[in-house]
Amino acid sequence: MTIKITNDGQYETDLLVIGGGIAGITAAVEAAEVGKNVILMEKEHYLGGRVSQLHQYFPKMCPPVCGLEINFRRIKQNPKITVITGAVSTELTGDTGEYKTSIDIKPRYINENCTACGDCEEACELEVDDPFNFNLTKAKAIRLPYAMAFPLRHFIDPDSVKDPSMKAVAEVCKYDAIDLDMQALSINVTAKAVIWATGWEPYDAANLEELNFGKLPNIVTNMMLERLAANAAESGGKIVRPADGKPITKAGFVQCAGSRDENHLSYCSAVCC
Repeated sequence: MTIKITNDGQYETDLLVIGGGIAGITAAVEAAEVGKNVILMEKEHYLGGRVSQLHQYFPKMCPPVCGLEINFRRIKQNPKITVITGAVSTELTGDTGEYKTSIDIKPRYINENCTACGDCEEACELEVDDPFNFNLTKAKAIRLPYAMAFPLRHFIDPDSVKDPSMKAVAEVCKYDAIDLDMQALSINVTAKAVIWATGWEPYDAANLEELNFGKLPNIVTNMMLERLAANAAESGGKIVRPADGKPITKAGFVQCAGSRDENHLSYCSAVCC
């Protein structure tokens, strides 16, 4: 379920899971299925984290939505799990048995009336850089985060919500699901235990100046390559060069870029190879 905000904004739970990637989702469903009340919070407007951005994942080498769909079903069927998306923990205090945190919830400008029909997205002419695709492509300012996202509800890019064209898009919605005046919220949660599963950020390859990442468009990171492959699979096409859309004729891979280097990352990721 998605959380219902009460007048006093105070909540108590057995377990608070901070981070809605595959680790946080797994922790939440496993705890709930043994009887614990769980609040699962995620800073993005969707669950799935980095796994949702992959083209295929090991060991089955299938699209990640396969595994995510099973876990989303477990969440939907379990009333002991409360999901809050667009949420950031501003502080965490306390100790075992009584942790306290304040959570800021940013507006998605789409309410729970949304059926993900797509009429608003089709009507929207405003496009923005798409961070889900690492800005390799453009996306509609109002959109689903990705196919089969959870919750399956559109959101509006916050920098675009005041654009005059959005009022016309809002009028297209026959479910009255678009709320351009939606405000941010703040709640307080007390939890007996906390699991911190905030995931990881790709290393900024621009720091490796000799690789010219960010200067030459055909130099991409491994996660960007995953998105190029996923987009190609969805469109029935092939991976092409970002610079000109032409077929790739040769490719080079730089492994362990920046790792075990005191100037960048002193450690090895332990999973790449």
